[in-house]
Amino acid sequence: MDWLSRQFSTRVIVLMPVAIAINIVLGYTVQNVLKLPIYLDSIGTILVGVLAGPIAGALTGILSNLIWQYAPGIGGGTVGPFAVVAGVIGLLAGLWGFIGVYRRRPASGTGLWIPVAVAVVVILFLATRVYNNPAYSDPAYFVSWYSAAIMGIAVIASVAVVVTAFLRRDAAPAWVAVSGAVTGIVAAIISAPIAAYVFGGVTGGGTDVIVAALRQGGADVLSASLGQGFFSDPIDKVITSFVVYLILAGMSRRLIARFPLGERSIGPESA
Repeated sequence: MDWLSRQFSTRVIVLMPVAIAINIVLGYTVQNVLKLPIYLDSIGTILVGVLAGPIAGALTGILSNLIWQYAPGIGGGTVGPFAVVAGVIGLLAGLWGFIGVYRRRPASGTGLWIPVAVAVVVILFLATRVYNNPAYSDPAYFVSWYSAAIMGIAVIASVAVVVTAFLRRDAAPAWVAVSGAVTGIVAAIISAPIAAYVFGGVTGGGTDVIVAALRQGGADVLSASLGQGFFSDPIDKVITSFVVYLILAGMSRRLIARFPLGERSIGPESA
């Protein structure tokens, strides 16, 4: 019980509403206003999980979805049932925080470029699963730049990881990207049955076009929902995790250290 209570210190309780607001505002803007085929609704969840622990992270994710579901003006959508997915994302973020994935890892030479190369390969592999895949190129649903856009996002994410890692001489961005990809794959697997059996694959966001194209290509609703998840979730969580890394990099070390997992999130001083 002491382990649990430590995750809900005063600072964590103050951070959680801010994190929930970030999740809802960014998520609603990206999914419902811009209709992009990603989410960006887990930045606050991952931030709390990394700094406080898995239970605090999971609760932040769950509350974000439930509050969003019933919020005046923007509520009433389909996000509520996906609270379980948001909870799992928070749990994984707490795990990554506990094992020190976001911890600064000063490195040079092979100790730096090998993890960076692994991260870039993972990101580009995820993108190539979409690029020129006939399932994602049905002209009835997709515009011509869809495949190029996902590759562009992957290249930008890769460049961001490489530049940040080498400028800071820090291997952490590479492992953060890999942890984001793993989180995204897990999220896709869990969310697919919810999207398929609760909403018939149609959730009202920009990802619906992907489900529609896969259904047009002959996939059943579960396979189409899973295919959409593998399109959107891994890249989305790589971006989200990297944003959280940048937030932590910009925060005061003293402030971070005051959170339950803060010491595991900062690592040694810069050389």
